[in-house]
Amino acid sequence: YVQLEHYFVDGTKIEANANRYTFVWGKAVVKHKAKLQEKVQTLFATIEETENQEERSHASQDLSERGEVSEMTSEKLETAVKQLEERLQAQPKDKSLKKAVRALRKDLLPRLQRYETHQGILGNRNSYSKTDKEATFMRMKEDHMRNGQLKPGYNVQMGTENQFILGYSVHQRPTDTRCLIPHLEKVKSAFGKLPATVIADAGYGGEENYDYLERNQVEAIVKYSTYHREKSKTWQKDMSKIDNWTYNTEPDTWTCAAGQTLIFRRASKEKTESGYEIEHRHYRSISCEGCPLKPKCTKA
Repeated sequence: YVQLEHYFVDGTKIEANANRYTFVWGKAVVKHKAKLQEKVQTLFATIEETENQEERSHASQDLSERGEVSEMTSEKLETAVKQLEERLQAQPKDKSLKKAVRALRKDLLPRLQRYETHQGILGNRNSYSKTDKEATFMRMKEDHMRNGQLKPGYNVQMGTENQFILGYSVHQRPTDTRCLIPHLEKVKSAFGKLPATVIADAGYGGEENYDYLERNQVEAIVKYSTYHREKSKTWQKDMSKIDNWTYNTEPDTWTCAAGQTLIFRRASKEKTESGYEIEHRHYRSISCEGCPLKPKCTKA
């Protein structure tokens, strides 16, 4: 019954046993941390401005340099604060310095440490729950309110053959596309080999996945991501979609809906989280000015 011949894989979202309102968003952390960095730099600049040029020691010059670095870590800020505290001991009546030290020690430094802790927990994710730090906020298949609310959860992948569950894996990524390779690597580790054929829906379609399956000589019955959308009349009538244009193999050009020829100009590379490089080829026509189809084709 089980020969690892036809491996069907699919995923589902499982809601975590966590408070859905205890979220930490990666973008918010980056934003607040950047604002805090600006405050620190401004504060250091203010401290230096209050000192006379003759009284600036080598230590104070180092302090100014610390405030100008593009990325102030909590360790560097801790060192700078200690330096200021030593200076305050020598100048206990300096009210502006005392105020600055208090702001750094009681507010800015703890906040920077907190943001760094958040980023350490987040890793490559864009969110996590404070009551289950390994859970990532994602859209669940069961959405009773129909508002697309994000909930803390996990993406569970399962693979079967002849209705037997052969492999499973739990992921922090909300999309199935980025879960396929780690899932199959776990299957390979358990069975010593990969399945002969992998069957999956369009959610797993992606260049990196196809390349992985081809390199490992695994037959892929996996729809690409836009497979179902391309079947719709709306897609087929959309002249802005390059899939509806004509590709000319030998000269390596495209012909758009208006009959314009697009010539290859350059290639660029995009690196995924795993380090895989995807090559993008860029084509451009001589001019689209005056073309009656331009408003329907491009916003450029």
